[in-house]
Amino acid sequence: MDSAAAPAPRTCDVWLVPVRRREAWTRLLTVPDREQLVGLDALATDVHLTSRAAQRLILARYLGLAPQDVVVDRACDRCGDPQHGRPHVKDAALDYSVSHTRAWVLVAVVGEGRVGANLDARPEDGDLDDLAAAALTRAEHHAWRRLPARDRADALLASWTRKEATTKLVGHGLAIPLRDLDVTGPRPSLVTADPSVRLPHPRPYLTHVPAPAGHSAALATTTHVDQVRHLRLPDALPEAVADALPEAVAPRAAVPRPSVPSLAVPGPSVPSLAVPRAVPSPRTAHPAHPSRPLTGTAARPTY
Repeated sequence: MDSAAAPAPRTCDVWLVPVRRREAWTRLLTVPDREQLVGLDALATDVHLTSRAAQRLILARYLGLAPQDVVVDRACDRCGDPQHGRPHVKDAALDYSVSHTRAWVLVAVVGEGRVGANLDARPEDGDLDDLAAAALTRAEHHAWRRLPARDRADALLASWTRKEATTKLVGHGLAIPLRDLDVTGPRPSLVTADPSVRLPHPRPYLTHVPAPAGHSAALATTTHVDQVRHLRLPDALPEAVADALPEAVAPRAAVPRPSVPSLAVPGPSVPSLAVPRAVPSPRTAHPAHPSRPLTGTAARPTY
């Protein structure tokens, strides 16, 4: 498969992929990918399928490999689990990050330095006070409380995505409590004296990314990004790729996925299946990563 040029310095490629069932893409899943489908409902199955297949299809374009030959390492630096660490391709001249909601998968790729990306949906108004108390620094929270009530949800979402992008840049091995991370300016800063909590040096750069309606997206990068290229992934597999793949195996899903309306999204001819996903409650944390919220099985993180 012919390779595309990696993003130029100070450029980030952002791929926004709508979540939906594509039977041909199931043929790109590895055995571990399929094992993670067990027990997921139909919606979470579609998210997982879209995310894992899209990563292979996108990375293959840069690496000059067939999608089925792309090997993604997801080993966790902190606990050693082989499936929930920061994804990367060993020895590749690029770095990437992936994020998702119930409606969209976002993949960000850089050819210089490292990147963390986060996409999230607008939280429900009833969740705002608890989420703000859990996620904002004291100064951020004070400024947030001074905003008009109608602006608080979007402001909290913007802060949340910038913080999550930063923590995804550094990886799970350096868990950062969100309340210790200030993202008011163009570069994040820490408000804790805890020596175990640290940011890369020099500090990352934060970049806002246009997102579908009801969503917010952000990048954290180790080098300054001047240009964001927005790219789309075709649903159809290249003929040569399809011919080399085994027949599709139906994924296991227990609960039917409800139908959702289509909503308009900025950008030409990019369909939206925007289903608002409240930012997960911070009250329950991942046992190995206490700063990371833990969602239910149906919406667990897919990297």
